[in-house]
Formats: sequence, C-alpha cells, structure tokens
Amino acid sequence: MKKIVGLTLGLACLTANIGAHAATSAELIVRGVIKPAACNLSMSGGGIINYGDIPSGQLSQTAFNPLTEKTTPITINCGTTPGKFGLKFVDLQAASKVPGILAALGSGYTEAHNYGLGTVAGRKTGGFAVTLRDLRSPTATLSPIMRVSTGAWQNSDGKVAQSPNQYSWRSSTAVTPASISQLTGTIAVRAVINRGQDLDLSRDVTLDGRATLELSYI
Repeated sequence: MKKIVGLTLGLACLTANIGAHAATSAELIVRGVIKPAACNLSMSGGGIINYGDIPSGQLSQTAFNPLTEKTTPITINCGTTPGKFGLKFVDLQAASKVPGILAALGSGYTEAHNYGLGTVAGRKTGGFAVTLRDLRSPTATLSPIMRVSTGAWQNSDGKVAQSPNQYSWRSSTAVTPASISQLTGTIAVRAVINRGQDLDLSRDVTLDGRATLELSYI
C-alpha cells in the first residue's frame, strides 16, 4: 500500500512538474496611444466678416469694386503641450470665383488666393483674399511660412493661397515650423465685388464667402 501511495505521489509530482514547465513562457503586452496635442482653433465672433449694407449706387459698373479691409483675431490653444502644426484653407465657394478679380487689390495675388463670394441669380458676386498677420506665441513673434502639399517650407508674406498650400510659422531664421503650445494672430480679409454690370442689382445681392480652416499636425 505504501508503494502504491508512493507511486501515486510520484505521478502527482510528475504531473505538477509538467504543468509548471508549460507555464514558464508568457507574453508581455505593452499598449498605449500617443496622441497629438489637443488643440483648439477659434476665431472671434465665430469667424464672421460682415460688410453690412453696401449701396448699389456706389459700385462701378465697369470695374471691379474693392472694399475696405476687415480683420478678425485667430487663436490656437494646445494647452501646455508644444507641437508643430499648420493651417490649410479650403474655399467652399470655389465655383463662384471671378477670374482676375484680385487684380483690384494690387500685385502679389494669384488665382490660388481668390476665394469666391457666392452667386445670386446665377451671377458671381465677387471674391476675397485672406492674409495672416501679427502671429505670436507667448514667448516669441512668429513669421508665416508655407509649403505646397509636402514640399519644402519657404517664407511667406502672409497671403493665404488655398489647399494644397499649407501655412505654419517660424520663430527663428530657420524656415521650419516652430514648436509652440499657443498662437494668436489676425486674419485680414479684403473683399472685391464684381462689376455692377455683371450683377443683378434689381435685387439684394448677398456676399456669401465661406472657407474652412483646417488645423493639421506636422
């Protein structure tokens, strides 16, 4: 009986050893997600540039009609986490562009800078241009830079061409995006109304320019 018990114990110990060997290998998994800084983009007054009522009698019938510049503050806040980021501008009224209308604002503009002002009764109302100005972080004055798609960064005068152009800002002489946590600046808008002869001035003509600002991480 003792041998049987001893045999039984031996078998039990052998089984335990087999189980111990099977559990000597295990997989360690390390997980997590690295997310870019959670940045908030905002413009004062909801980003609305309002030219109010414009008497039709003030418009030239045969020439484009530039309006005064209007501005709105822009703020980007990423909390306490610095990051490199930039902006793209997408014209939501691109089909209403009036070719060549920005010539009324002077030199330095191309059709990529021309944002449409919508249509009324099938007639194109005009266009507008956007410029980035007065860019600052809490510790430095920033200068605008731009690139086309993923090309090389270059200095910019602040005039904003539409996507695929991307805009950022530098804090040194190196033409590379600065890593910052907060940005303040000004968006300046110059609108140009179409020639009076190309509009239906027997009715209200509403300026309806719309563009989306897309914040992207670099």
